[in-house]
Amino acid sequence: MHTTSRLRILFLSLVATALWLPQGAFATFGDVSTYLSRPYYGDGKDTLEALFDFPDDIDVTDGGMFVIADTMNNVVRKIETDGIVETVAGTGSTGDNIGAADTAEFFQPRGVDIANGAVYVADTGNNKIKKIEDDTVSTLVSDLNAPEAVRVYGNTVYFLDTGNNALKKVSVNGGSVTTITSSLNDPVKLDITPDGTYAYIANAGTYQIKRVNLSSGAVATIAGTGNKGDKNGSCTEATFNQVWGIHVYDDNTLFVSDGDGFSDGVREIDLTGCTVSVFASDTNMVSINFPKGLTTYDGQLYVVATGIGIIQQYDLADPNVNSKFAGADRFNVKNRKPVLVGNPKFMVLSKNKKTIYFSENNRIRSVRRGDLHKSKLIAGSVIDNYVEGEDTEVRVGDQARFSDITSFALTKDGERLIVVDRNNNRLRQVNIATKEVSYLTGAGQVNLRGSETNDFANGDACPNEYDTDVSGCAYFNRPMGIVISKDGKYAYVTDSGNNRIRTVVLRGENKGKVTTLAGSGSAGFTDGVGTAASFNAPIGMMRSKSGNSLFVADRDNHAIRRIKIATGEVTTYAGTGSAGNLDATIDKAVFSYPEWLTRGAGGRIYISEVGSNTIRMIDRKLGVTKLVAGSGTRGYFDGSQQVAEFNNPKGMLALGDKRLLVAELNNDTIRAINVNGEAPFTDPAPVVSEAEPASIAKEWFSDDDKAQIEIHGTNFRNGAVAYIGSYTAVKTYIQSSTSLVAELPIDEMPAGYYTIRVENSDGQYDDQLRALAISQNGSVPVTDYYPQ
Repeated sequence: MHTTSRLRILFLSLVATALWLPQGAFATFGDVSTYLSRPYYGDGKDTLEALFDFPDDIDVTDGGMFVIADTMNNVVRKIETDGIVETVAGTGSTGDNIGAADTAEFFQPRGVDIANGAVYVADTGNNKIKKIEDDTVSTLVSDLNAPEAVRVYGNTVYFLDTGNNALKKVSVNGGSVTTITSSLNDPVKLDITPDGTYAYIANAGTYQIKRVNLSSGAVATIAGTGNKGDKNGSCTEATFNQVWGIHVYDDNTLFVSDGDGFSDGVREIDLTGCTVSVFASDTNMVSINFPKGLTTYDGQLYVVATGIGIIQQYDLADPNVNSKFAGADRFNVKNRKPVLVGNPKFMVLSKNKKTIYFSENNRIRSVRRGDLHKSKLIAGSVIDNYVEGEDTEVRVGDQARFSDITSFALTKDGERLIVVDRNNNRLRQVNIATKEVSYLTGAGQVNLRGSETNDFANGDACPNEYDTDVSGCAYFNRPMGIVISKDGKYAYVTDSGNNRIRTVVLRGENKGKVTTLAGSGSAGFTDGVGTAASFNAPIGMMRSKSGNSLFVADRDNHAIRRIKIATGEVTTYAGTGSAGNLDATIDKAVFSYPEWLTRGAGGRIYISEVGSNTIRMIDRKLGVTKLVAGSGTRGYFDGSQQVAEFNNPKGMLALGDKRLLVAELNNDTIRAINVNGEAPFTDPAPVVSEAEPASIAKEWFSDDDKAQIEIHGTNFRNGAVAYIGSYTAVKTYIQSSTSLVAELPIDEMPAGYYTIRVENSDGQYDDQLRALAISQNGSVPVTDYYPQ
């Protein structure tokens, strides 16, 4: 692809503009700052004011100081004996830095223990066991597979190498690692008996409690049949829904955290007769939800309720006496100064452009652009249990229930939001003024978990239909993205689980009727019309300014697809179908799991790319992709374009032509990127300095000989093409960033002087005038040949 005239015009325009712009004006494009919220909150606060994000484990000292693996906040925190919460180590950013505790970084730590003044951490995402001592973080063990638990006894650190189904040990000072047993199945938590003889294991893969002899490695089943269930009674007949955590209270008593997110609790195992009973339970998601880590202190059992981000305490003598011990709310949520958000996913702007609506934690909230110090709840609750029969009920505000709001769209009149309720397989309507939530369309299963799926069918709205395969009903399978047609009559939905793009009628007697615009339903990468085309996990979507086309982030095909709405014709607009990260002309650009799209000023298409944790764009004027911001390293860092770090960026919102907002899932923030001015190319342009040899004769080469020259310069990229005058090199071999070899079509080339051009895959090029002279019969005609 040639961009000769356009790039020349752009270059001259930029040079002219630079004459009057203040120095450094171009340096701001791509600068990243935090617009709203922060990764975590609550240090220096009382236990009930601190916010935790999916905490996974807990331990306590003899003196009553607790340590907590605050997993999704990527930190280890503590609760002092005076009830004040502080961070032991970690910045909140995902990473793998050791050294000073206040600059160290973790990646979703799931296990924690405190012994002899040191804190030991299962740094799950980094596949390591770490130690915090004297305000310094060090690594004890590396090269594990998602370790989830750690316990110390004496001078030995015992830990679960979860992904390798193994229990292992190492000295508290590090050194060689010993495998005690590798015959477990998805072990997630462990605890050690008071005498150090046994480890009890929450063996999640078989729904059982295992006991391991720490000397011999012998494994025995203590409780659970191996089948999923909730039966109490003798250990050999009892069943568990899921064993999440385990705590050895004394020689005769074990506590096990168990549940499925809807019906959760703590089971007690009496080892004297080996019986299983319910110690505490919750079916309302208010005290125990996805319980994991357990510990006891001073007559109380402390339960980490991971799903709601709190720690609940129970009187061991009477579990009916219980209360919240720590944690203000689920995840990172706070409506007033400072406004905090948890796991944000999507944003839209109000019709008057003064208010931002954003989704997080199964809720939709709003914040005014002129006052970021407080937010308002529009609808939804952190509790995501959708009750059968709710389709025909109108719920208001926090009484409404969603399960994973992945996206939503503002209706043309600006009065309603059409919400994609992903795990409920429905589209819902929210009246912004009244906060009323009502059903629009979709049928089948609700509250999907894990790998559960729904159905596919075109059809009508069928409220309160919770069975699949009912004739005439419309079905989605975990839909993700939505846009509304320019005339406001239709919504277009990426039905991700069905690999289809659907059309939904928003008005009139057919309101809620669903048809298929494009997609065969089978995962694939085929262009075509309507159902002849195929997608592979289509996620985000945007509408062209004209309203005639849709652009789709086809995530697992690593491509951006275009759909003509009138015909359903699908073409590949950008991306090769291979995973990677290369900014180039749109036919050569390479993406890594692009997820969300939004339209910017001047024809820009912004793309959040989860595979590289960057924000990229398509410059439609030049037909190239460019980096907007992101170093490619997962983390949290505000800074310049190629230094800033993101962690799972999701939906975006363009605020005019100067600022782009990004909902950042794992950092619990909304970030702002300066997009004012012309977006620079991601990489510098090539520079051609000389050819070697600088002159050749046509007589040197017979019909079968290859004429080759070496071109020297800088910034040559893989995929670059050499042009010699108006002739394209037969082959261009990139040797390095400063050297390439061009094979010439010498038979076709007349004698004369040739300008050599090297054009990189992003369309940038450089010319070197008269870099090559070709003679014939000993002379070089005074004729110049230029690239076209």
